[in-house]
Amino acid sequence: MTEQPPASALDDRRARFAAAWEALPANTRGALWLLTSAALFTVMAVLTKFLGTRLDTMQVAFFRLFFATLIIMPWLIRHGGFKPAHPRLMTLRGVIGGGAMLCMVYAFVHLPLADAQAIQFAQGLFLVPLAIIFLREVPGPRRIIAVILGFIGVLIMLRPSGDFEPAAFVALFGALLVAGAAVMVKLVADKDGPLTMMLFSGVFGCGMAVIPMALNWIDPTPYEWVMLAGIGLVGAGAHNCFLRAYRVGEATAIAPIDYTRLIFAGTAGFLFFGTVPDIYTIIGAVIIAGTSFYIARREAAVARAKAAAAARADGA
Repeated sequence: MTEQPPASALDDRRARFAAAWEALPANTRGALWLLTSAALFTVMAVLTKFLGTRLDTMQVAFFRLFFATLIIMPWLIRHGGFKPAHPRLMTLRGVIGGGAMLCMVYAFVHLPLADAQAIQFAQGLFLVPLAIIFLREVPGPRRIIAVILGFIGVLIMLRPSGDFEPAAFVALFGALLVAGAAVMVKLVADKDGPLTMMLFSGVFGCGMAVIPMALNWIDPTPYEWVMLAGIGLVGAGAHNCFLRAYRVGEATAIAPIDYTRLIFAGTAGFLFFGTVPDIYTIIGAVIIAGTSFYIARREAAVARAKAAAAARADGA
């Protein structure tokens, strides 16, 4: 039997690791968190697609949200967050976020992983018109052109020849809902934290999925129960890593790392399901990723310019 090192030695190792981690540049730590998030999102997508081959889609979606919500409960109990500061807005965000998750699960089950993942990145394109409508933001002509080009990429992925997959429109609607949830974050983030947002998305998502799940219930095997719990665990971990990435790193510096999800999804789709992205997927994904990244850079540049102008005004 292997002898365990004493507690003091373990504490020393943890302290050295923590010191080495903190010594890394902030953008490096952010990139590593985001890369971990991309890998975990891919694992979640693979598990979702495996389960969706036998279980009902809403059944998979319900337990994805249920177990993820269950996992964050200890932190909610410790730090609060059950009572939102903006109850109406948080309720609306919960409905939008829960609906987005249901659409995402449906897309992963019914589409090749690379297609579903690429269409999800269209959320960045929807953010611009939604910000105009609800946040009264005025984008410049370059961002508007980027949005138009991005939606051309979406149309390419949706098969201009007419041979389209209806699930692709569900994925696109899910991207719209994710963008709507992101706009809601800007409206409630002053007092409501990410755990509260995850709680409300989980509760309302489960509420939307429970009736169709019950009507189409299929008894999971013990192995499938483990996978259902695994989806919740991995999904919660992926979102946690994603939030940590943007908390420590600059968005414009680390955002390109998030597009490794396209590579991971394409590779996983080929290895586990034998799917190969076609030319429409590749061209559309490149256009969507490129324009979404450009929009993110422009938004960050505008935010920095506004902050600098505000600082100069305060100094004056």
